[in-house]
This record gives sequence, C-alpha cells and structure tokens, in this order.
Amino acid sequence: MPFYIWIIIGVVAFAIILACLLCVILKRKKKSKPKIVINDEFINELVKNYGGLSNIKDVLVDNGRLKIEVLDFEKVNLDGIQKLSSDGGVFATGNVIKTLYKLDSKTIKEKLDKMR
Repeated sequence: MPFYIWIIIGVVAFAIILACLLCVILKRKKKSKPKIVINDEFINELVKNYGGLSNIKDVLVDNGRLKIEVLDFEKVNLDGIQKLSSDGGVFATGNVIKTLYKLDSKTIKEKLDKMR
C-alpha cells in the first residue's frame, strides 16, 4: 500500500477518537447539576422536608453521605429531599434517610446541629 494511504487512515482514526472524546466530555458536562448553595433558605427547606426540627432525631455524616434519623417517617417528603440533593441519591431504610451532598454533607450537619 502506498504511504499516503497510511497517512489518510491515521488522520481518519485520529478524527474518530477525537470526536468520541468530545462526545464523552460534553455528556459529562450536561449531567452535572450546579453546586448547591448551603444558606439559611436551603437549610430551612431541608428541615421542612424532613418533617421539621422536632422530627429529626439524629444527624450523622457517613462516607460523604448525610445520614438523618427521623422520629416519624410519614412526615418526610422524599421528593423534596431528592430535589435538594446534589446527585439525587436518596436512600431510606426504616427511619434513616441517607442523602449524597458531595463535599457539603459536613457543612449541612454543622448547620443542622446549630439549629437543634
């Protein structure tokens, strides 16, 4: 095969790889939600979705997840908590609700502890 054919094959292969990488990068950017802002409004909305301060029994941070134990699960609004979470990861087991807030879980716990 002539040398110029190998050059054309190389250029086409490079273009395909570049296009695939660009697609992956653009897809990642679309999926990421904006970083949450932990202010008083956010904390008050979070408390409301957990059924109020009187319904929150315990607050812990476990492997980056905010882990909140509630007294009455019927008062909890899981959809509201899901909307507030950074990645939408809300898991409920019994009266314990675990939510992922990436690097903000400790800050949220500190603010909730100050309110209680």
